[in-house]
Amino acid sequence: MAELIRLGERHPPRVGVIGCGDWGANHVRTLAGLGVLAAVADNDAAKAGRLAAEHDCRAMRPEELIAAPDIDALVLALPAELHAATALKVIEAGKHVLVEKPMALEIDGARAVVAAARERGVVAMTGHVLRFHPAFEALERLVRDGALGRIRYVYSTRIGLGKFFTNTDALWDIAPHDLSLLLAITGEPPETVHLEGAAMITEAPDFAHLHMTFASGARSHTFISRLAPHRERKFTVIGDAAMAVVDDLQPHDRKLALYNHKVWNDGDGIRFESAEPHYIDLPQTLPLTAELQHFIDCITTGRTPRASVAEGLEVLEVLARAETQKERISPSYAAMAKAGE
Repeated sequence: MAELIRLGERHPPRVGVIGCGDWGANHVRTLAGLGVLAAVADNDAAKAGRLAAEHDCRAMRPEELIAAPDIDALVLALPAELHAATALKVIEAGKHVLVEKPMALEIDGARAVVAAARERGVVAMTGHVLRFHPAFEALERLVRDGALGRIRYVYSTRIGLGKFFTNTDALWDIAPHDLSLLLAITGEPPETVHLEGAAMITEAPDFAHLHMTFASGARSHTFISRLAPHRERKFTVIGDAAMAVVDDLQPHDRKLALYNHKVWNDGDGIRFESAEPHYIDLPQTLPLTAELQHFIDCITTGRTPRASVAEGLEVLEVLARAETQKERISPSYAAMAKAGE
């Protein structure tokens, strides 16, 4: 068993990235800007070499980078089916890890990653980058401070056209974003999960509706789609004291709106007073930069991270419960055409 890397007096940590695709390249650029990038790796050696040359770091094969004794931590931005197995190798090598979402495509793999990270005592995060979006961080604070009162209802919409992947459907690719936010806002797992959707192009859901109920009495609705003619990125929280909306497509100074609406029953009927939105001031922080800085800080301080792999497992457990209901998903045109041959 490899020795767990302890930083001691050596700061900052030396971080490598495995996976040099579009999102992996974003990690590389951001880590370079934070001054902690040490190496990159990809099964495509030429791709890794080009990215390494751009950022003046080493290019290595993935297995070499995992074994490298001078590397403290790795970011994994691989095809989703490789995440869990690679994360286990990184943890076994005694390195800290941030694994992109979804951290696994099956629940047993995710549980193995969580157990290994706990046993080895490494910092292990899932790439739920929106947890570090300044608007969502501010929304979490509003909820935590009681500004919205008791949470009654949460609904979110994350829709657009494409991208389509053969190895992950919309449920596993898109829903983790909103589920990670939802579980953070409610602070509890759902009691019930109900899935509706359709497979229009691929043979897995291209769009889906997730309805959930919680022990606190809160309810939620999440709508995701790869087949919408326009983009929408909204997350709305209804409390009994106020309401809040994050609209990520708005200008930065209008991304988080707080509505101090009042609704009550005075015995003669339902009354309400509406209020103009109050836009919350937000720092000009890029979510990926904040996420990676948090990862670095947790490595150097030993603090338990937000968006840990344990929290990532909770998200995947919700998806696994939805997965059992996929018989409700109507078949795709491609599947129906194939059946008619």
